[in-house]
Amino acid sequence: WALASRLESEGVLVSNTSEACRTFNDKLATYILADRLGIPHMPVSVPGEQLPPGPPWGVKSRSGHGGSEVAMACEEKEVRDLFDRIPCPIVQSIAEPGRDMRAYVLGDRILTCVMRTSDTDFRANHSLGGRAEVCDPPDAVHEMITGVCRAVGPDLVGVDFVFRDGNPVLNEVEDAVGCRMLYELTELDPAHLLMELVHSKISR
Repeated sequence: WALASRLESEGVLVSNTSEACRTFNDKLATYILADRLGIPHMPVSVPGEQLPPGPPWGVKSRSGHGGSEVAMACEEKEVRDLFDRIPCPIVQSIAEPGRDMRAYVLGDRILTCVMRTSDTDFRANHSLGGRAEVCDPPDAVHEMITGVCRAVGPDLVGVDFVFRDGNPVLNEVEDAVGCRMLYELTELDPAHLLMELVHSKISR
């Protein structure tokens, strides 16, 4: 994000913006933004703070992607051990395991929404073997995405949700989101759509 910020200061159009890059590549910064906007997420804390409700807990890196650097802990000692192994860790209460939802968002428009499920892992990432199918996002998801987009103004991101008591809550926002599921499950061309959006910004 520092490079993006420098380019912006020189008048270069950057997609996504440096603010989006800084916020969404740091899960803690994303949750701080969510708290400011009143967007629900699973309880979270950092080393040195009281653990959120559990067990179990999920420990993950603030900058991890694709389900990497994420582990489950069932005892407080496991949490402390994972703090030593995972860089820049945070710890969260565990959501409903094996199910999450990703909304692909272009500008302030949801391109499509994909439900990911797994019978073998508490993580449902497609890259880790989770199943994926297109789904209709509930109204609450639209409202949360609108809040995030108005606050930060990303161009193309994946907004990920997990479920608590059957209701979606924000998990993270993927800057430079992988689009393999879009190509596999839809006829959309996200690269072309992104270039159209960038061209419209340049034209303005």
